[in-house]
Parts: sequence; C-alpha cells; structure tokens
Amino acid sequence: MGERPAIRAYGEALLIMIVASVAIRLWPFKRVALWATQTAPIQGTSPLGIADIVRVTEAWSRRLPWRTLCLEQGITAARLLSRHGSHATLFYGAAMIDGELKAHVWVRSGDRDVIGCETAGNFALLSQFSNDSS
Repeated sequence: MGERPAIRAYGEALLIMIVASVAIRLWPFKRVALWATQTAPIQGTSPLGIADIVRVTEAWSRRLPWRTLCLEQGITAARLLSRHGSHATLFYGAAMIDGELKAHVWVRSGDRDVIGCETAGNFALLSQFSNDSS
C-alpha cells in the first residue's frame, strides 16, 4: 500500500479493535480466537501488508482510552490478516514471571512475525488458532 495505510485501513482496524475488546469480555477465549482467524476476505479493497497491519493496530492501541495489550492487538492483527487474504496464526502462551502466571498472545503470518513475537520465546505455547484450512 505504500508508505502509509489508507484511511479505510485505520477505520477497519478501529472497528475490529472495538469488537475485539468487547468480545474478550463477553466470549470464551477460544471463540474470540476462532473469530479472529476466521477467513472472511473482503472484496474490492487493496490488500494490507503486514507492515500496514502492524502500523494501524499499534496506532489504535496507543490512542484508545482503554487497555489494549497483546490480546486486543493480536486479535485485531489476526482478523485484519484474515480479512485481507493472508495466512494468520494466533498463538496463546503462558509463563511464570516473577512468581506470577502471565499470559501472552502473538501472531505470525506464515514464517513472518506480525505482532507480539518479540517476547513469545518466554512463553510456553498453550494453544494456536489458524485460518489455514490445510
């Protein structure tokens, strides 16, 4: 898409992040994760690249007035990847850090890191959800 994602991409990311934030509070995690990776390509728009998806996801995460951490960001990125015809795998892991159980979500597209991957190695993988039908 070039240097900056189109305004439409920011609007799409905002809507997905709002829905994800509400869904996290209302649905079991497995249902949210399946929704995030459900293949639902949109027609008539330019596909978003991974850099664009990271850019719009992180932009809204910094600006929304409520907490949007790895869970909201990962779900938003996975849903955007799925909607734009890219492979998306959402990973869910946990670790004991400083005596506390911590959870983390990260997303990869094929062999490419998308979001949350920089600390993924610190967490034991509990589950993964993919839009790959094979």
